[in-house]
Amino acid sequence: MIKPFAVFTLSAFALACTSALAATGTYQGKALGHNAEVEVAVTLDNDKITNVQILKNFETPAVSELPKKVIPQMIVDNQSLKVDRISGATFSSMAILNAVKDALKKAGVDPQKYMQGSRIAYKVSVPTKTDSDVVVVGGGGAGLSAAVAAARKGAKVVLIEKMSFLGGNTVLAGGALNASDPALEAKQKMSAGQRKMVEDLLKEEPKNEQQAKLLASLKKQWDEAIKKDPDILFDCPELHALQTYKAGDYVADLALIDKLSKLAPATVERLDKMGLKWNDFSSQYVGAIWPRCHDAANYTSGQGYIDTFRHTIEKEKLPVTILLQTKADELIKKDGRVVGVKATGPNGEKVTLNAKKGVIMTSGGFGANVEMRQKFDKLWGGKLGKNIGTTNSRAITGEGILMAEKAGAGLVDMGYIQLLPVTDPENGTVSGICQGTAIYVNTEGKRFVNEMGRRDELSKAALAQPGGVFYRMCTVKNARINKDGLTTLGIPVETFLKSGKVIRGENVEDLASKIKVDPKVLKATFDKFNDFCRSQGEDKEFGRPSCAPNIPMYEGPYYAELRTPSVHHTMGGVRINTNAQVLDTAGKPIPGLFAAGEVTGGIHGTNRVGGNAIADALTYGNVAGESAVK
Repeated sequence: MIKPFAVFTLSAFALACTSALAATGTYQGKALGHNAEVEVAVTLDNDKITNVQILKNFETPAVSELPKKVIPQMIVDNQSLKVDRISGATFSSMAILNAVKDALKKAGVDPQKYMQGSRIAYKVSVPTKTDSDVVVVGGGGAGLSAAVAAARKGAKVVLIEKMSFLGGNTVLAGGALNASDPALEAKQKMSAGQRKMVEDLLKEEPKNEQQAKLLASLKKQWDEAIKKDPDILFDCPELHALQTYKAGDYVADLALIDKLSKLAPATVERLDKMGLKWNDFSSQYVGAIWPRCHDAANYTSGQGYIDTFRHTIEKEKLPVTILLQTKADELIKKDGRVVGVKATGPNGEKVTLNAKKGVIMTSGGFGANVEMRQKFDKLWGGKLGKNIGTTNSRAITGEGILMAEKAGAGLVDMGYIQLLPVTDPENGTVSGICQGTAIYVNTEGKRFVNEMGRRDELSKAALAQPGGVFYRMCTVKNARINKDGLTTLGIPVETFLKSGKVIRGENVEDLASKIKVDPKVLKATFDKFNDFCRSQGEDKEFGRPSCAPNIPMYEGPYYAELRTPSVHHTMGGVRINTNAQVLDTAGKPIPGLFAAGEVTGGIHGTNRVGGNAIADALTYGNVAGESAVK
């Protein structure tokens, strides 16, 4: 049992007269982590630390998993707080150590007592040579999807990840997965604006034969659906493909898009069979174009995908070996074929990974590499320097792209870099509580954009506002918070409220006063927006096509969160074909080399549709895994 005070063996008189007493008992301490305060309980026996228990931890699960597991034990085993931080999990590591220090202070013990001697590092070793059928480079959604797919086909798989945890950008994502799902989407009514979007698309002059075929197929399905019931929200893979093609300004490879849109529903079904629980409704994330986003029922989709693949590997006892803190350095080629990977292990040791069937690159893009952003940018006028934050993991630095290029891979669309308009101005993260397409209001209390538009259009409009910031607003009822009061990244909403990152107003006037906006202006903005939502008619101000049931601002309490654009996705990368084979500069497959996820280019064009990245990573990850085995 946790005690609020120490138990001493000396009398109260002796305690008063003694300056240094050995503490015995259990004490609680807390310290701020990346997301919220971490709380621990430290048990002492005559100043000896016998146990460290983590009571509360709202750090990103994948990132904090290893620190939670090893740091408390290292403290106990070594009777030391001079413990090195876990690579890639600095905030989580420091939060645990600082919380233990806080507990010691409350016990009347000087933490410096446990800071003597040499630093203690967490040691992990990996074999310097491995032989397998398939080597996967990168442990995010694409990599795990590929590993599971290959292993299910009987291949022996080794997956390497340079960080100390699995997840990549996937665990940091909101987690929407785009897939046409007529049964799910039929629960929504189709607005006049949405109907017009499809009709306008059908009027387009096709730019190639494949687009013509898709348009013809779409028209047939559309006519049948409208004849049957014109009020039900329509969708099909062809609409998904054509909207993606258009949103990327027609520069992407339509064959890749077509395969993605056709296979995405199977990806949803496959995850469902693996145990992922989906929401029973479709949503529309920021920049998603259409309400076909699938979410995990617990609102932790990004982490949910990683956990689902890991559990599948364990449950099915798949032949997948995972080597963490192992960084790929170079692809091994022999007689023109990629046959393995040279890497560096956790302690600097050189590692050789041989692959009989193939290597799959799933190492992500280069959103966290400022130098590469500046070098390749064609959209933002060289303004993507250090002053622009990123939603990406710090591990997403583009080495996989450069490694593949050195092995002969062709690159495509490298100049197209996407900003996400709705990120935290302080740290660039996507942490927040309002729906992606909720109402956007500038610091003057006015709407300024069609919130359901393309991400590049939204970002440009946001940067043009006073200070380059705006408020995304929602109500308590329609905020993305689960029944436990946690956000999509597992952070308590109370943490955001205490820090001021989310502002709550009981009514319009209360909210306006707290964000220093004229109440009359904000109320007029809400009233006009709500009139549009009720009528589902025409948004005469900005041309928003629809207003879903989880968007209106009919009644408080209200939330407001300050947002600004940050680097989110790099659309360029290695060129692949529909079998996820990496192509050389002449457009021919490089034997033994495959790729999936953000390390690839050619799927999204100039602008990625919201919800397509997860669909891309998990779908083409599966394709890559199966292709490598074949």
